[in-house]
Amino acid sequence: MAVDLKKLHQRWEMLVEKRRPWISTWKDLAALYLPTGYRDADDGNARGGKNLLNPEVVDSTGIYALRTLAAGMQGGMTSPARPWFGLRLEGGDSGDGGITARAWIDEVVERMRTILHTSNFYGVIYQAYAQLAAFGTACVFERADMSGFTFDCCQAGTFVLDVDAGGRVDTVMRKIWLTARQMAQEFGEDALPDMVKTSLNNASMGNVRHAVFHAVYPRREPGLRRETINGARRPFASVYWMRGMSGAGGYHPLRESGFDSFPFFGVRWNVLSGDVYGTSPAMDTMPDCRMLQQMAKTTLKGVHKMVDPPVNVAAELQSVGVDLTPGGVNYVSMMGNNGAAVTPVLKVQPDVAAAQAMIQQVQQQIKEGLYNDLFRMLLGTNRRQITATEVDAREAEKMILIGPVLERLHDELFIPLIDRTFALMDKFNALPPVPEELAGRGLKVEFISTLAQAQKLVSTGGIQQLLAFIGGAAQVDPSVLDALNGDRLVDKYNEYLGVDAGVLRPQEEREAIRERRAQAQAQAAQQAQAQAAMEQLPRAAKTLADTPMGGEQPNALDALLGGIGGY
Repeated sequence: MAVDLKKLHQRWEMLVEKRRPWISTWKDLAALYLPTGYRDADDGNARGGKNLLNPEVVDSTGIYALRTLAAGMQGGMTSPARPWFGLRLEGGDSGDGGITARAWIDEVVERMRTILHTSNFYGVIYQAYAQLAAFGTACVFERADMSGFTFDCCQAGTFVLDVDAGGRVDTVMRKIWLTARQMAQEFGEDALPDMVKTSLNNASMGNVRHAVFHAVYPRREPGLRRETINGARRPFASVYWMRGMSGAGGYHPLRESGFDSFPFFGVRWNVLSGDVYGTSPAMDTMPDCRMLQQMAKTTLKGVHKMVDPPVNVAAELQSVGVDLTPGGVNYVSMMGNNGAAVTPVLKVQPDVAAAQAMIQQVQQQIKEGLYNDLFRMLLGTNRRQITATEVDAREAEKMILIGPVLERLHDELFIPLIDRTFALMDKFNALPPVPEELAGRGLKVEFISTLAQAQKLVSTGGIQQLLAFIGGAAQVDPSVLDALNGDRLVDKYNEYLGVDAGVLRPQEEREAIRERRAQAQAQAAQQAQAQAAMEQLPRAAKTLADTPMGGEQPNALDALLGGIGGY
């Protein structure tokens, strides 16, 4: 292989070291919010023998709140039950290319939605939302072949990232654990080292997992091109290898290939300048979640002491014991201890109501920090359509808070994912024939999800205020209506509402309709003028007849007709 596996593995170790400060935080976050979300890359037994849950967690508000956030993001951004993206021509809507172009774009979008539905995309994207909300970083892997599309969400702790000069993720390395059978299925038996080949037919070794490293990164060699049969000459390298094997300096190559486009999508909730990994809302609410655990433990201890307090027991009962179960009978002497054989050490009477009120306040802070109130408002079961009225000023503030996150998700995840899916559909002949009128035209992604629509609806308030102002000003000075561009207003309002642009006529068709209307109005005006002239003829004739003339002609009408007859 052309790649130097030793240098590649050194880069893996370097990136692991750069990631080290995040690991302890991720473990703490996983314990409080996503117990199964973090996996140690060195754990070859896939959590074998380990407790999946944190026994120290006594209040699961953080877990429920993060689950609500992940489900809300899926329902609000990538709902499998409703369209959440579309395509349009660059520099104009789909109608600019004509009916044929619009129909082709609609067919492409429908095929793409079908591909996502028939793959595991929606299950994986929910995992990615949970990882993103908990750890601030998620990594999605997309692959495709003739059998279809598959997606995978890499768990925190199993991968490392690197970014280019613009801060975009362009390198992903991960450590996965595979059995010998799985490795033979993925790479072929001939590519495996002898030790792994031996375990293929060994029943006792068949379930042993082996560490496999995978790196995808941009190649720097000249002459690289897309759509080449030789995967080693494609723009992005994909290398699998094992460490600790004989030969090649202790590294065994499994496969070197490549991708035409970057198959990983490393997305961050919020990333600071110079950082590779992102911060998350779970990090912001972690102090509240820790405090909540302590408050819950203390309250439970108080209630437990109140219900089952520690007691003092008469010394003479030490040999026979005391039955404290409900309905228990004890035969004791009433001598000493004021006649009582058993008395409480102390009387605990905690203010449970006050403690519960404080706990609920902290729980609410955690839910608000994880945007639960926003998503419950947008995805309420009794709302079939979000309206501008519902996104009032108070909710608009929340939309502004989550706006940068949506923009980052669009930029780092969904636009690259849809672009790559489109390219793969073209590669595997899954696209309809391209109309001639679209030759050389580019396409852009348009998001029409509930959350994207709610973001846009915030802007409709400004349009409505402008129209109200113009309407009031027009009553004073009608000339202000000349400043209003009606077509632009309707197009932008339709865009903010998220309605299919095809419901509006293209600009050329609008101009043609207006031209025909102007011609019809001009023709009607001419007909009205002619009709009015015809209606005036009898009156004019009577006037002429009533006008006396001297000489041989008794009136003006006879004079006029006589003159005409002379010709």
